Amino acid sequence: MSELTLVSAPFLETLNWCALERYYAEVLSYISRSVGCKDKAQNIVQEAYTRLLSYRKRNPEHDTSQQRALFFKTAKHIVIDNYRRNYTVTDPVEQELIAPSDYEPEAKLASQQQLSLLYRCIEQLPQKTKQAFVLYKFKNLTYQQVADQMGISVSMVEKHLAIAMLACRNTIKK
Repeated sequence: MSELTLVSAPFLETLNWCALERYYAEVLSYISRSVGCKDKAQNIVQEAYTRLLSYRKRNPEHDTSQQRALFFKTAKHIVIDNYRRNYTVTDPVEQELIAPSDYEPEAKLASQQQLSLLYRCIEQLPQKTKQAFVLYKFKNLTYQQVADQMGISVSMVEKHLAIAMLACRNTIKK
């Protein structure tokens, strides 16, 4: 016991650094397999290394006999934290539990008002333009089918649709 008191604090700190460095490659290999990217793994292991050193600095009396296990566990917890931070809900069952924004009264009212504006805009279009737009957008006809039904060329259908779409876009922007 008296031999330990003769050892200086900076020397013990250096020993702690060396012990962690000894496990660095092993932890890096383990985390690389876990995350699938060596660069991400290096960042994670460096973060774990930094956390352990700062913890030791704040708690010098902490037992250092299980450094390897603590290093692995700290790195694994960082992986888990990163996963949770980046996790998005993709499970269909969980997705159903999240109410769509359309159910919110304000959003529903805004949608209804916008739809009403679009109907008024379509009603105000010139007769041929309105007819081409309705056949294409609501009846799902192709340009050629619209042209045949209206007795005009495909390029005229394109012009009518461009005019209608521009009018609708301007209505929505207001």
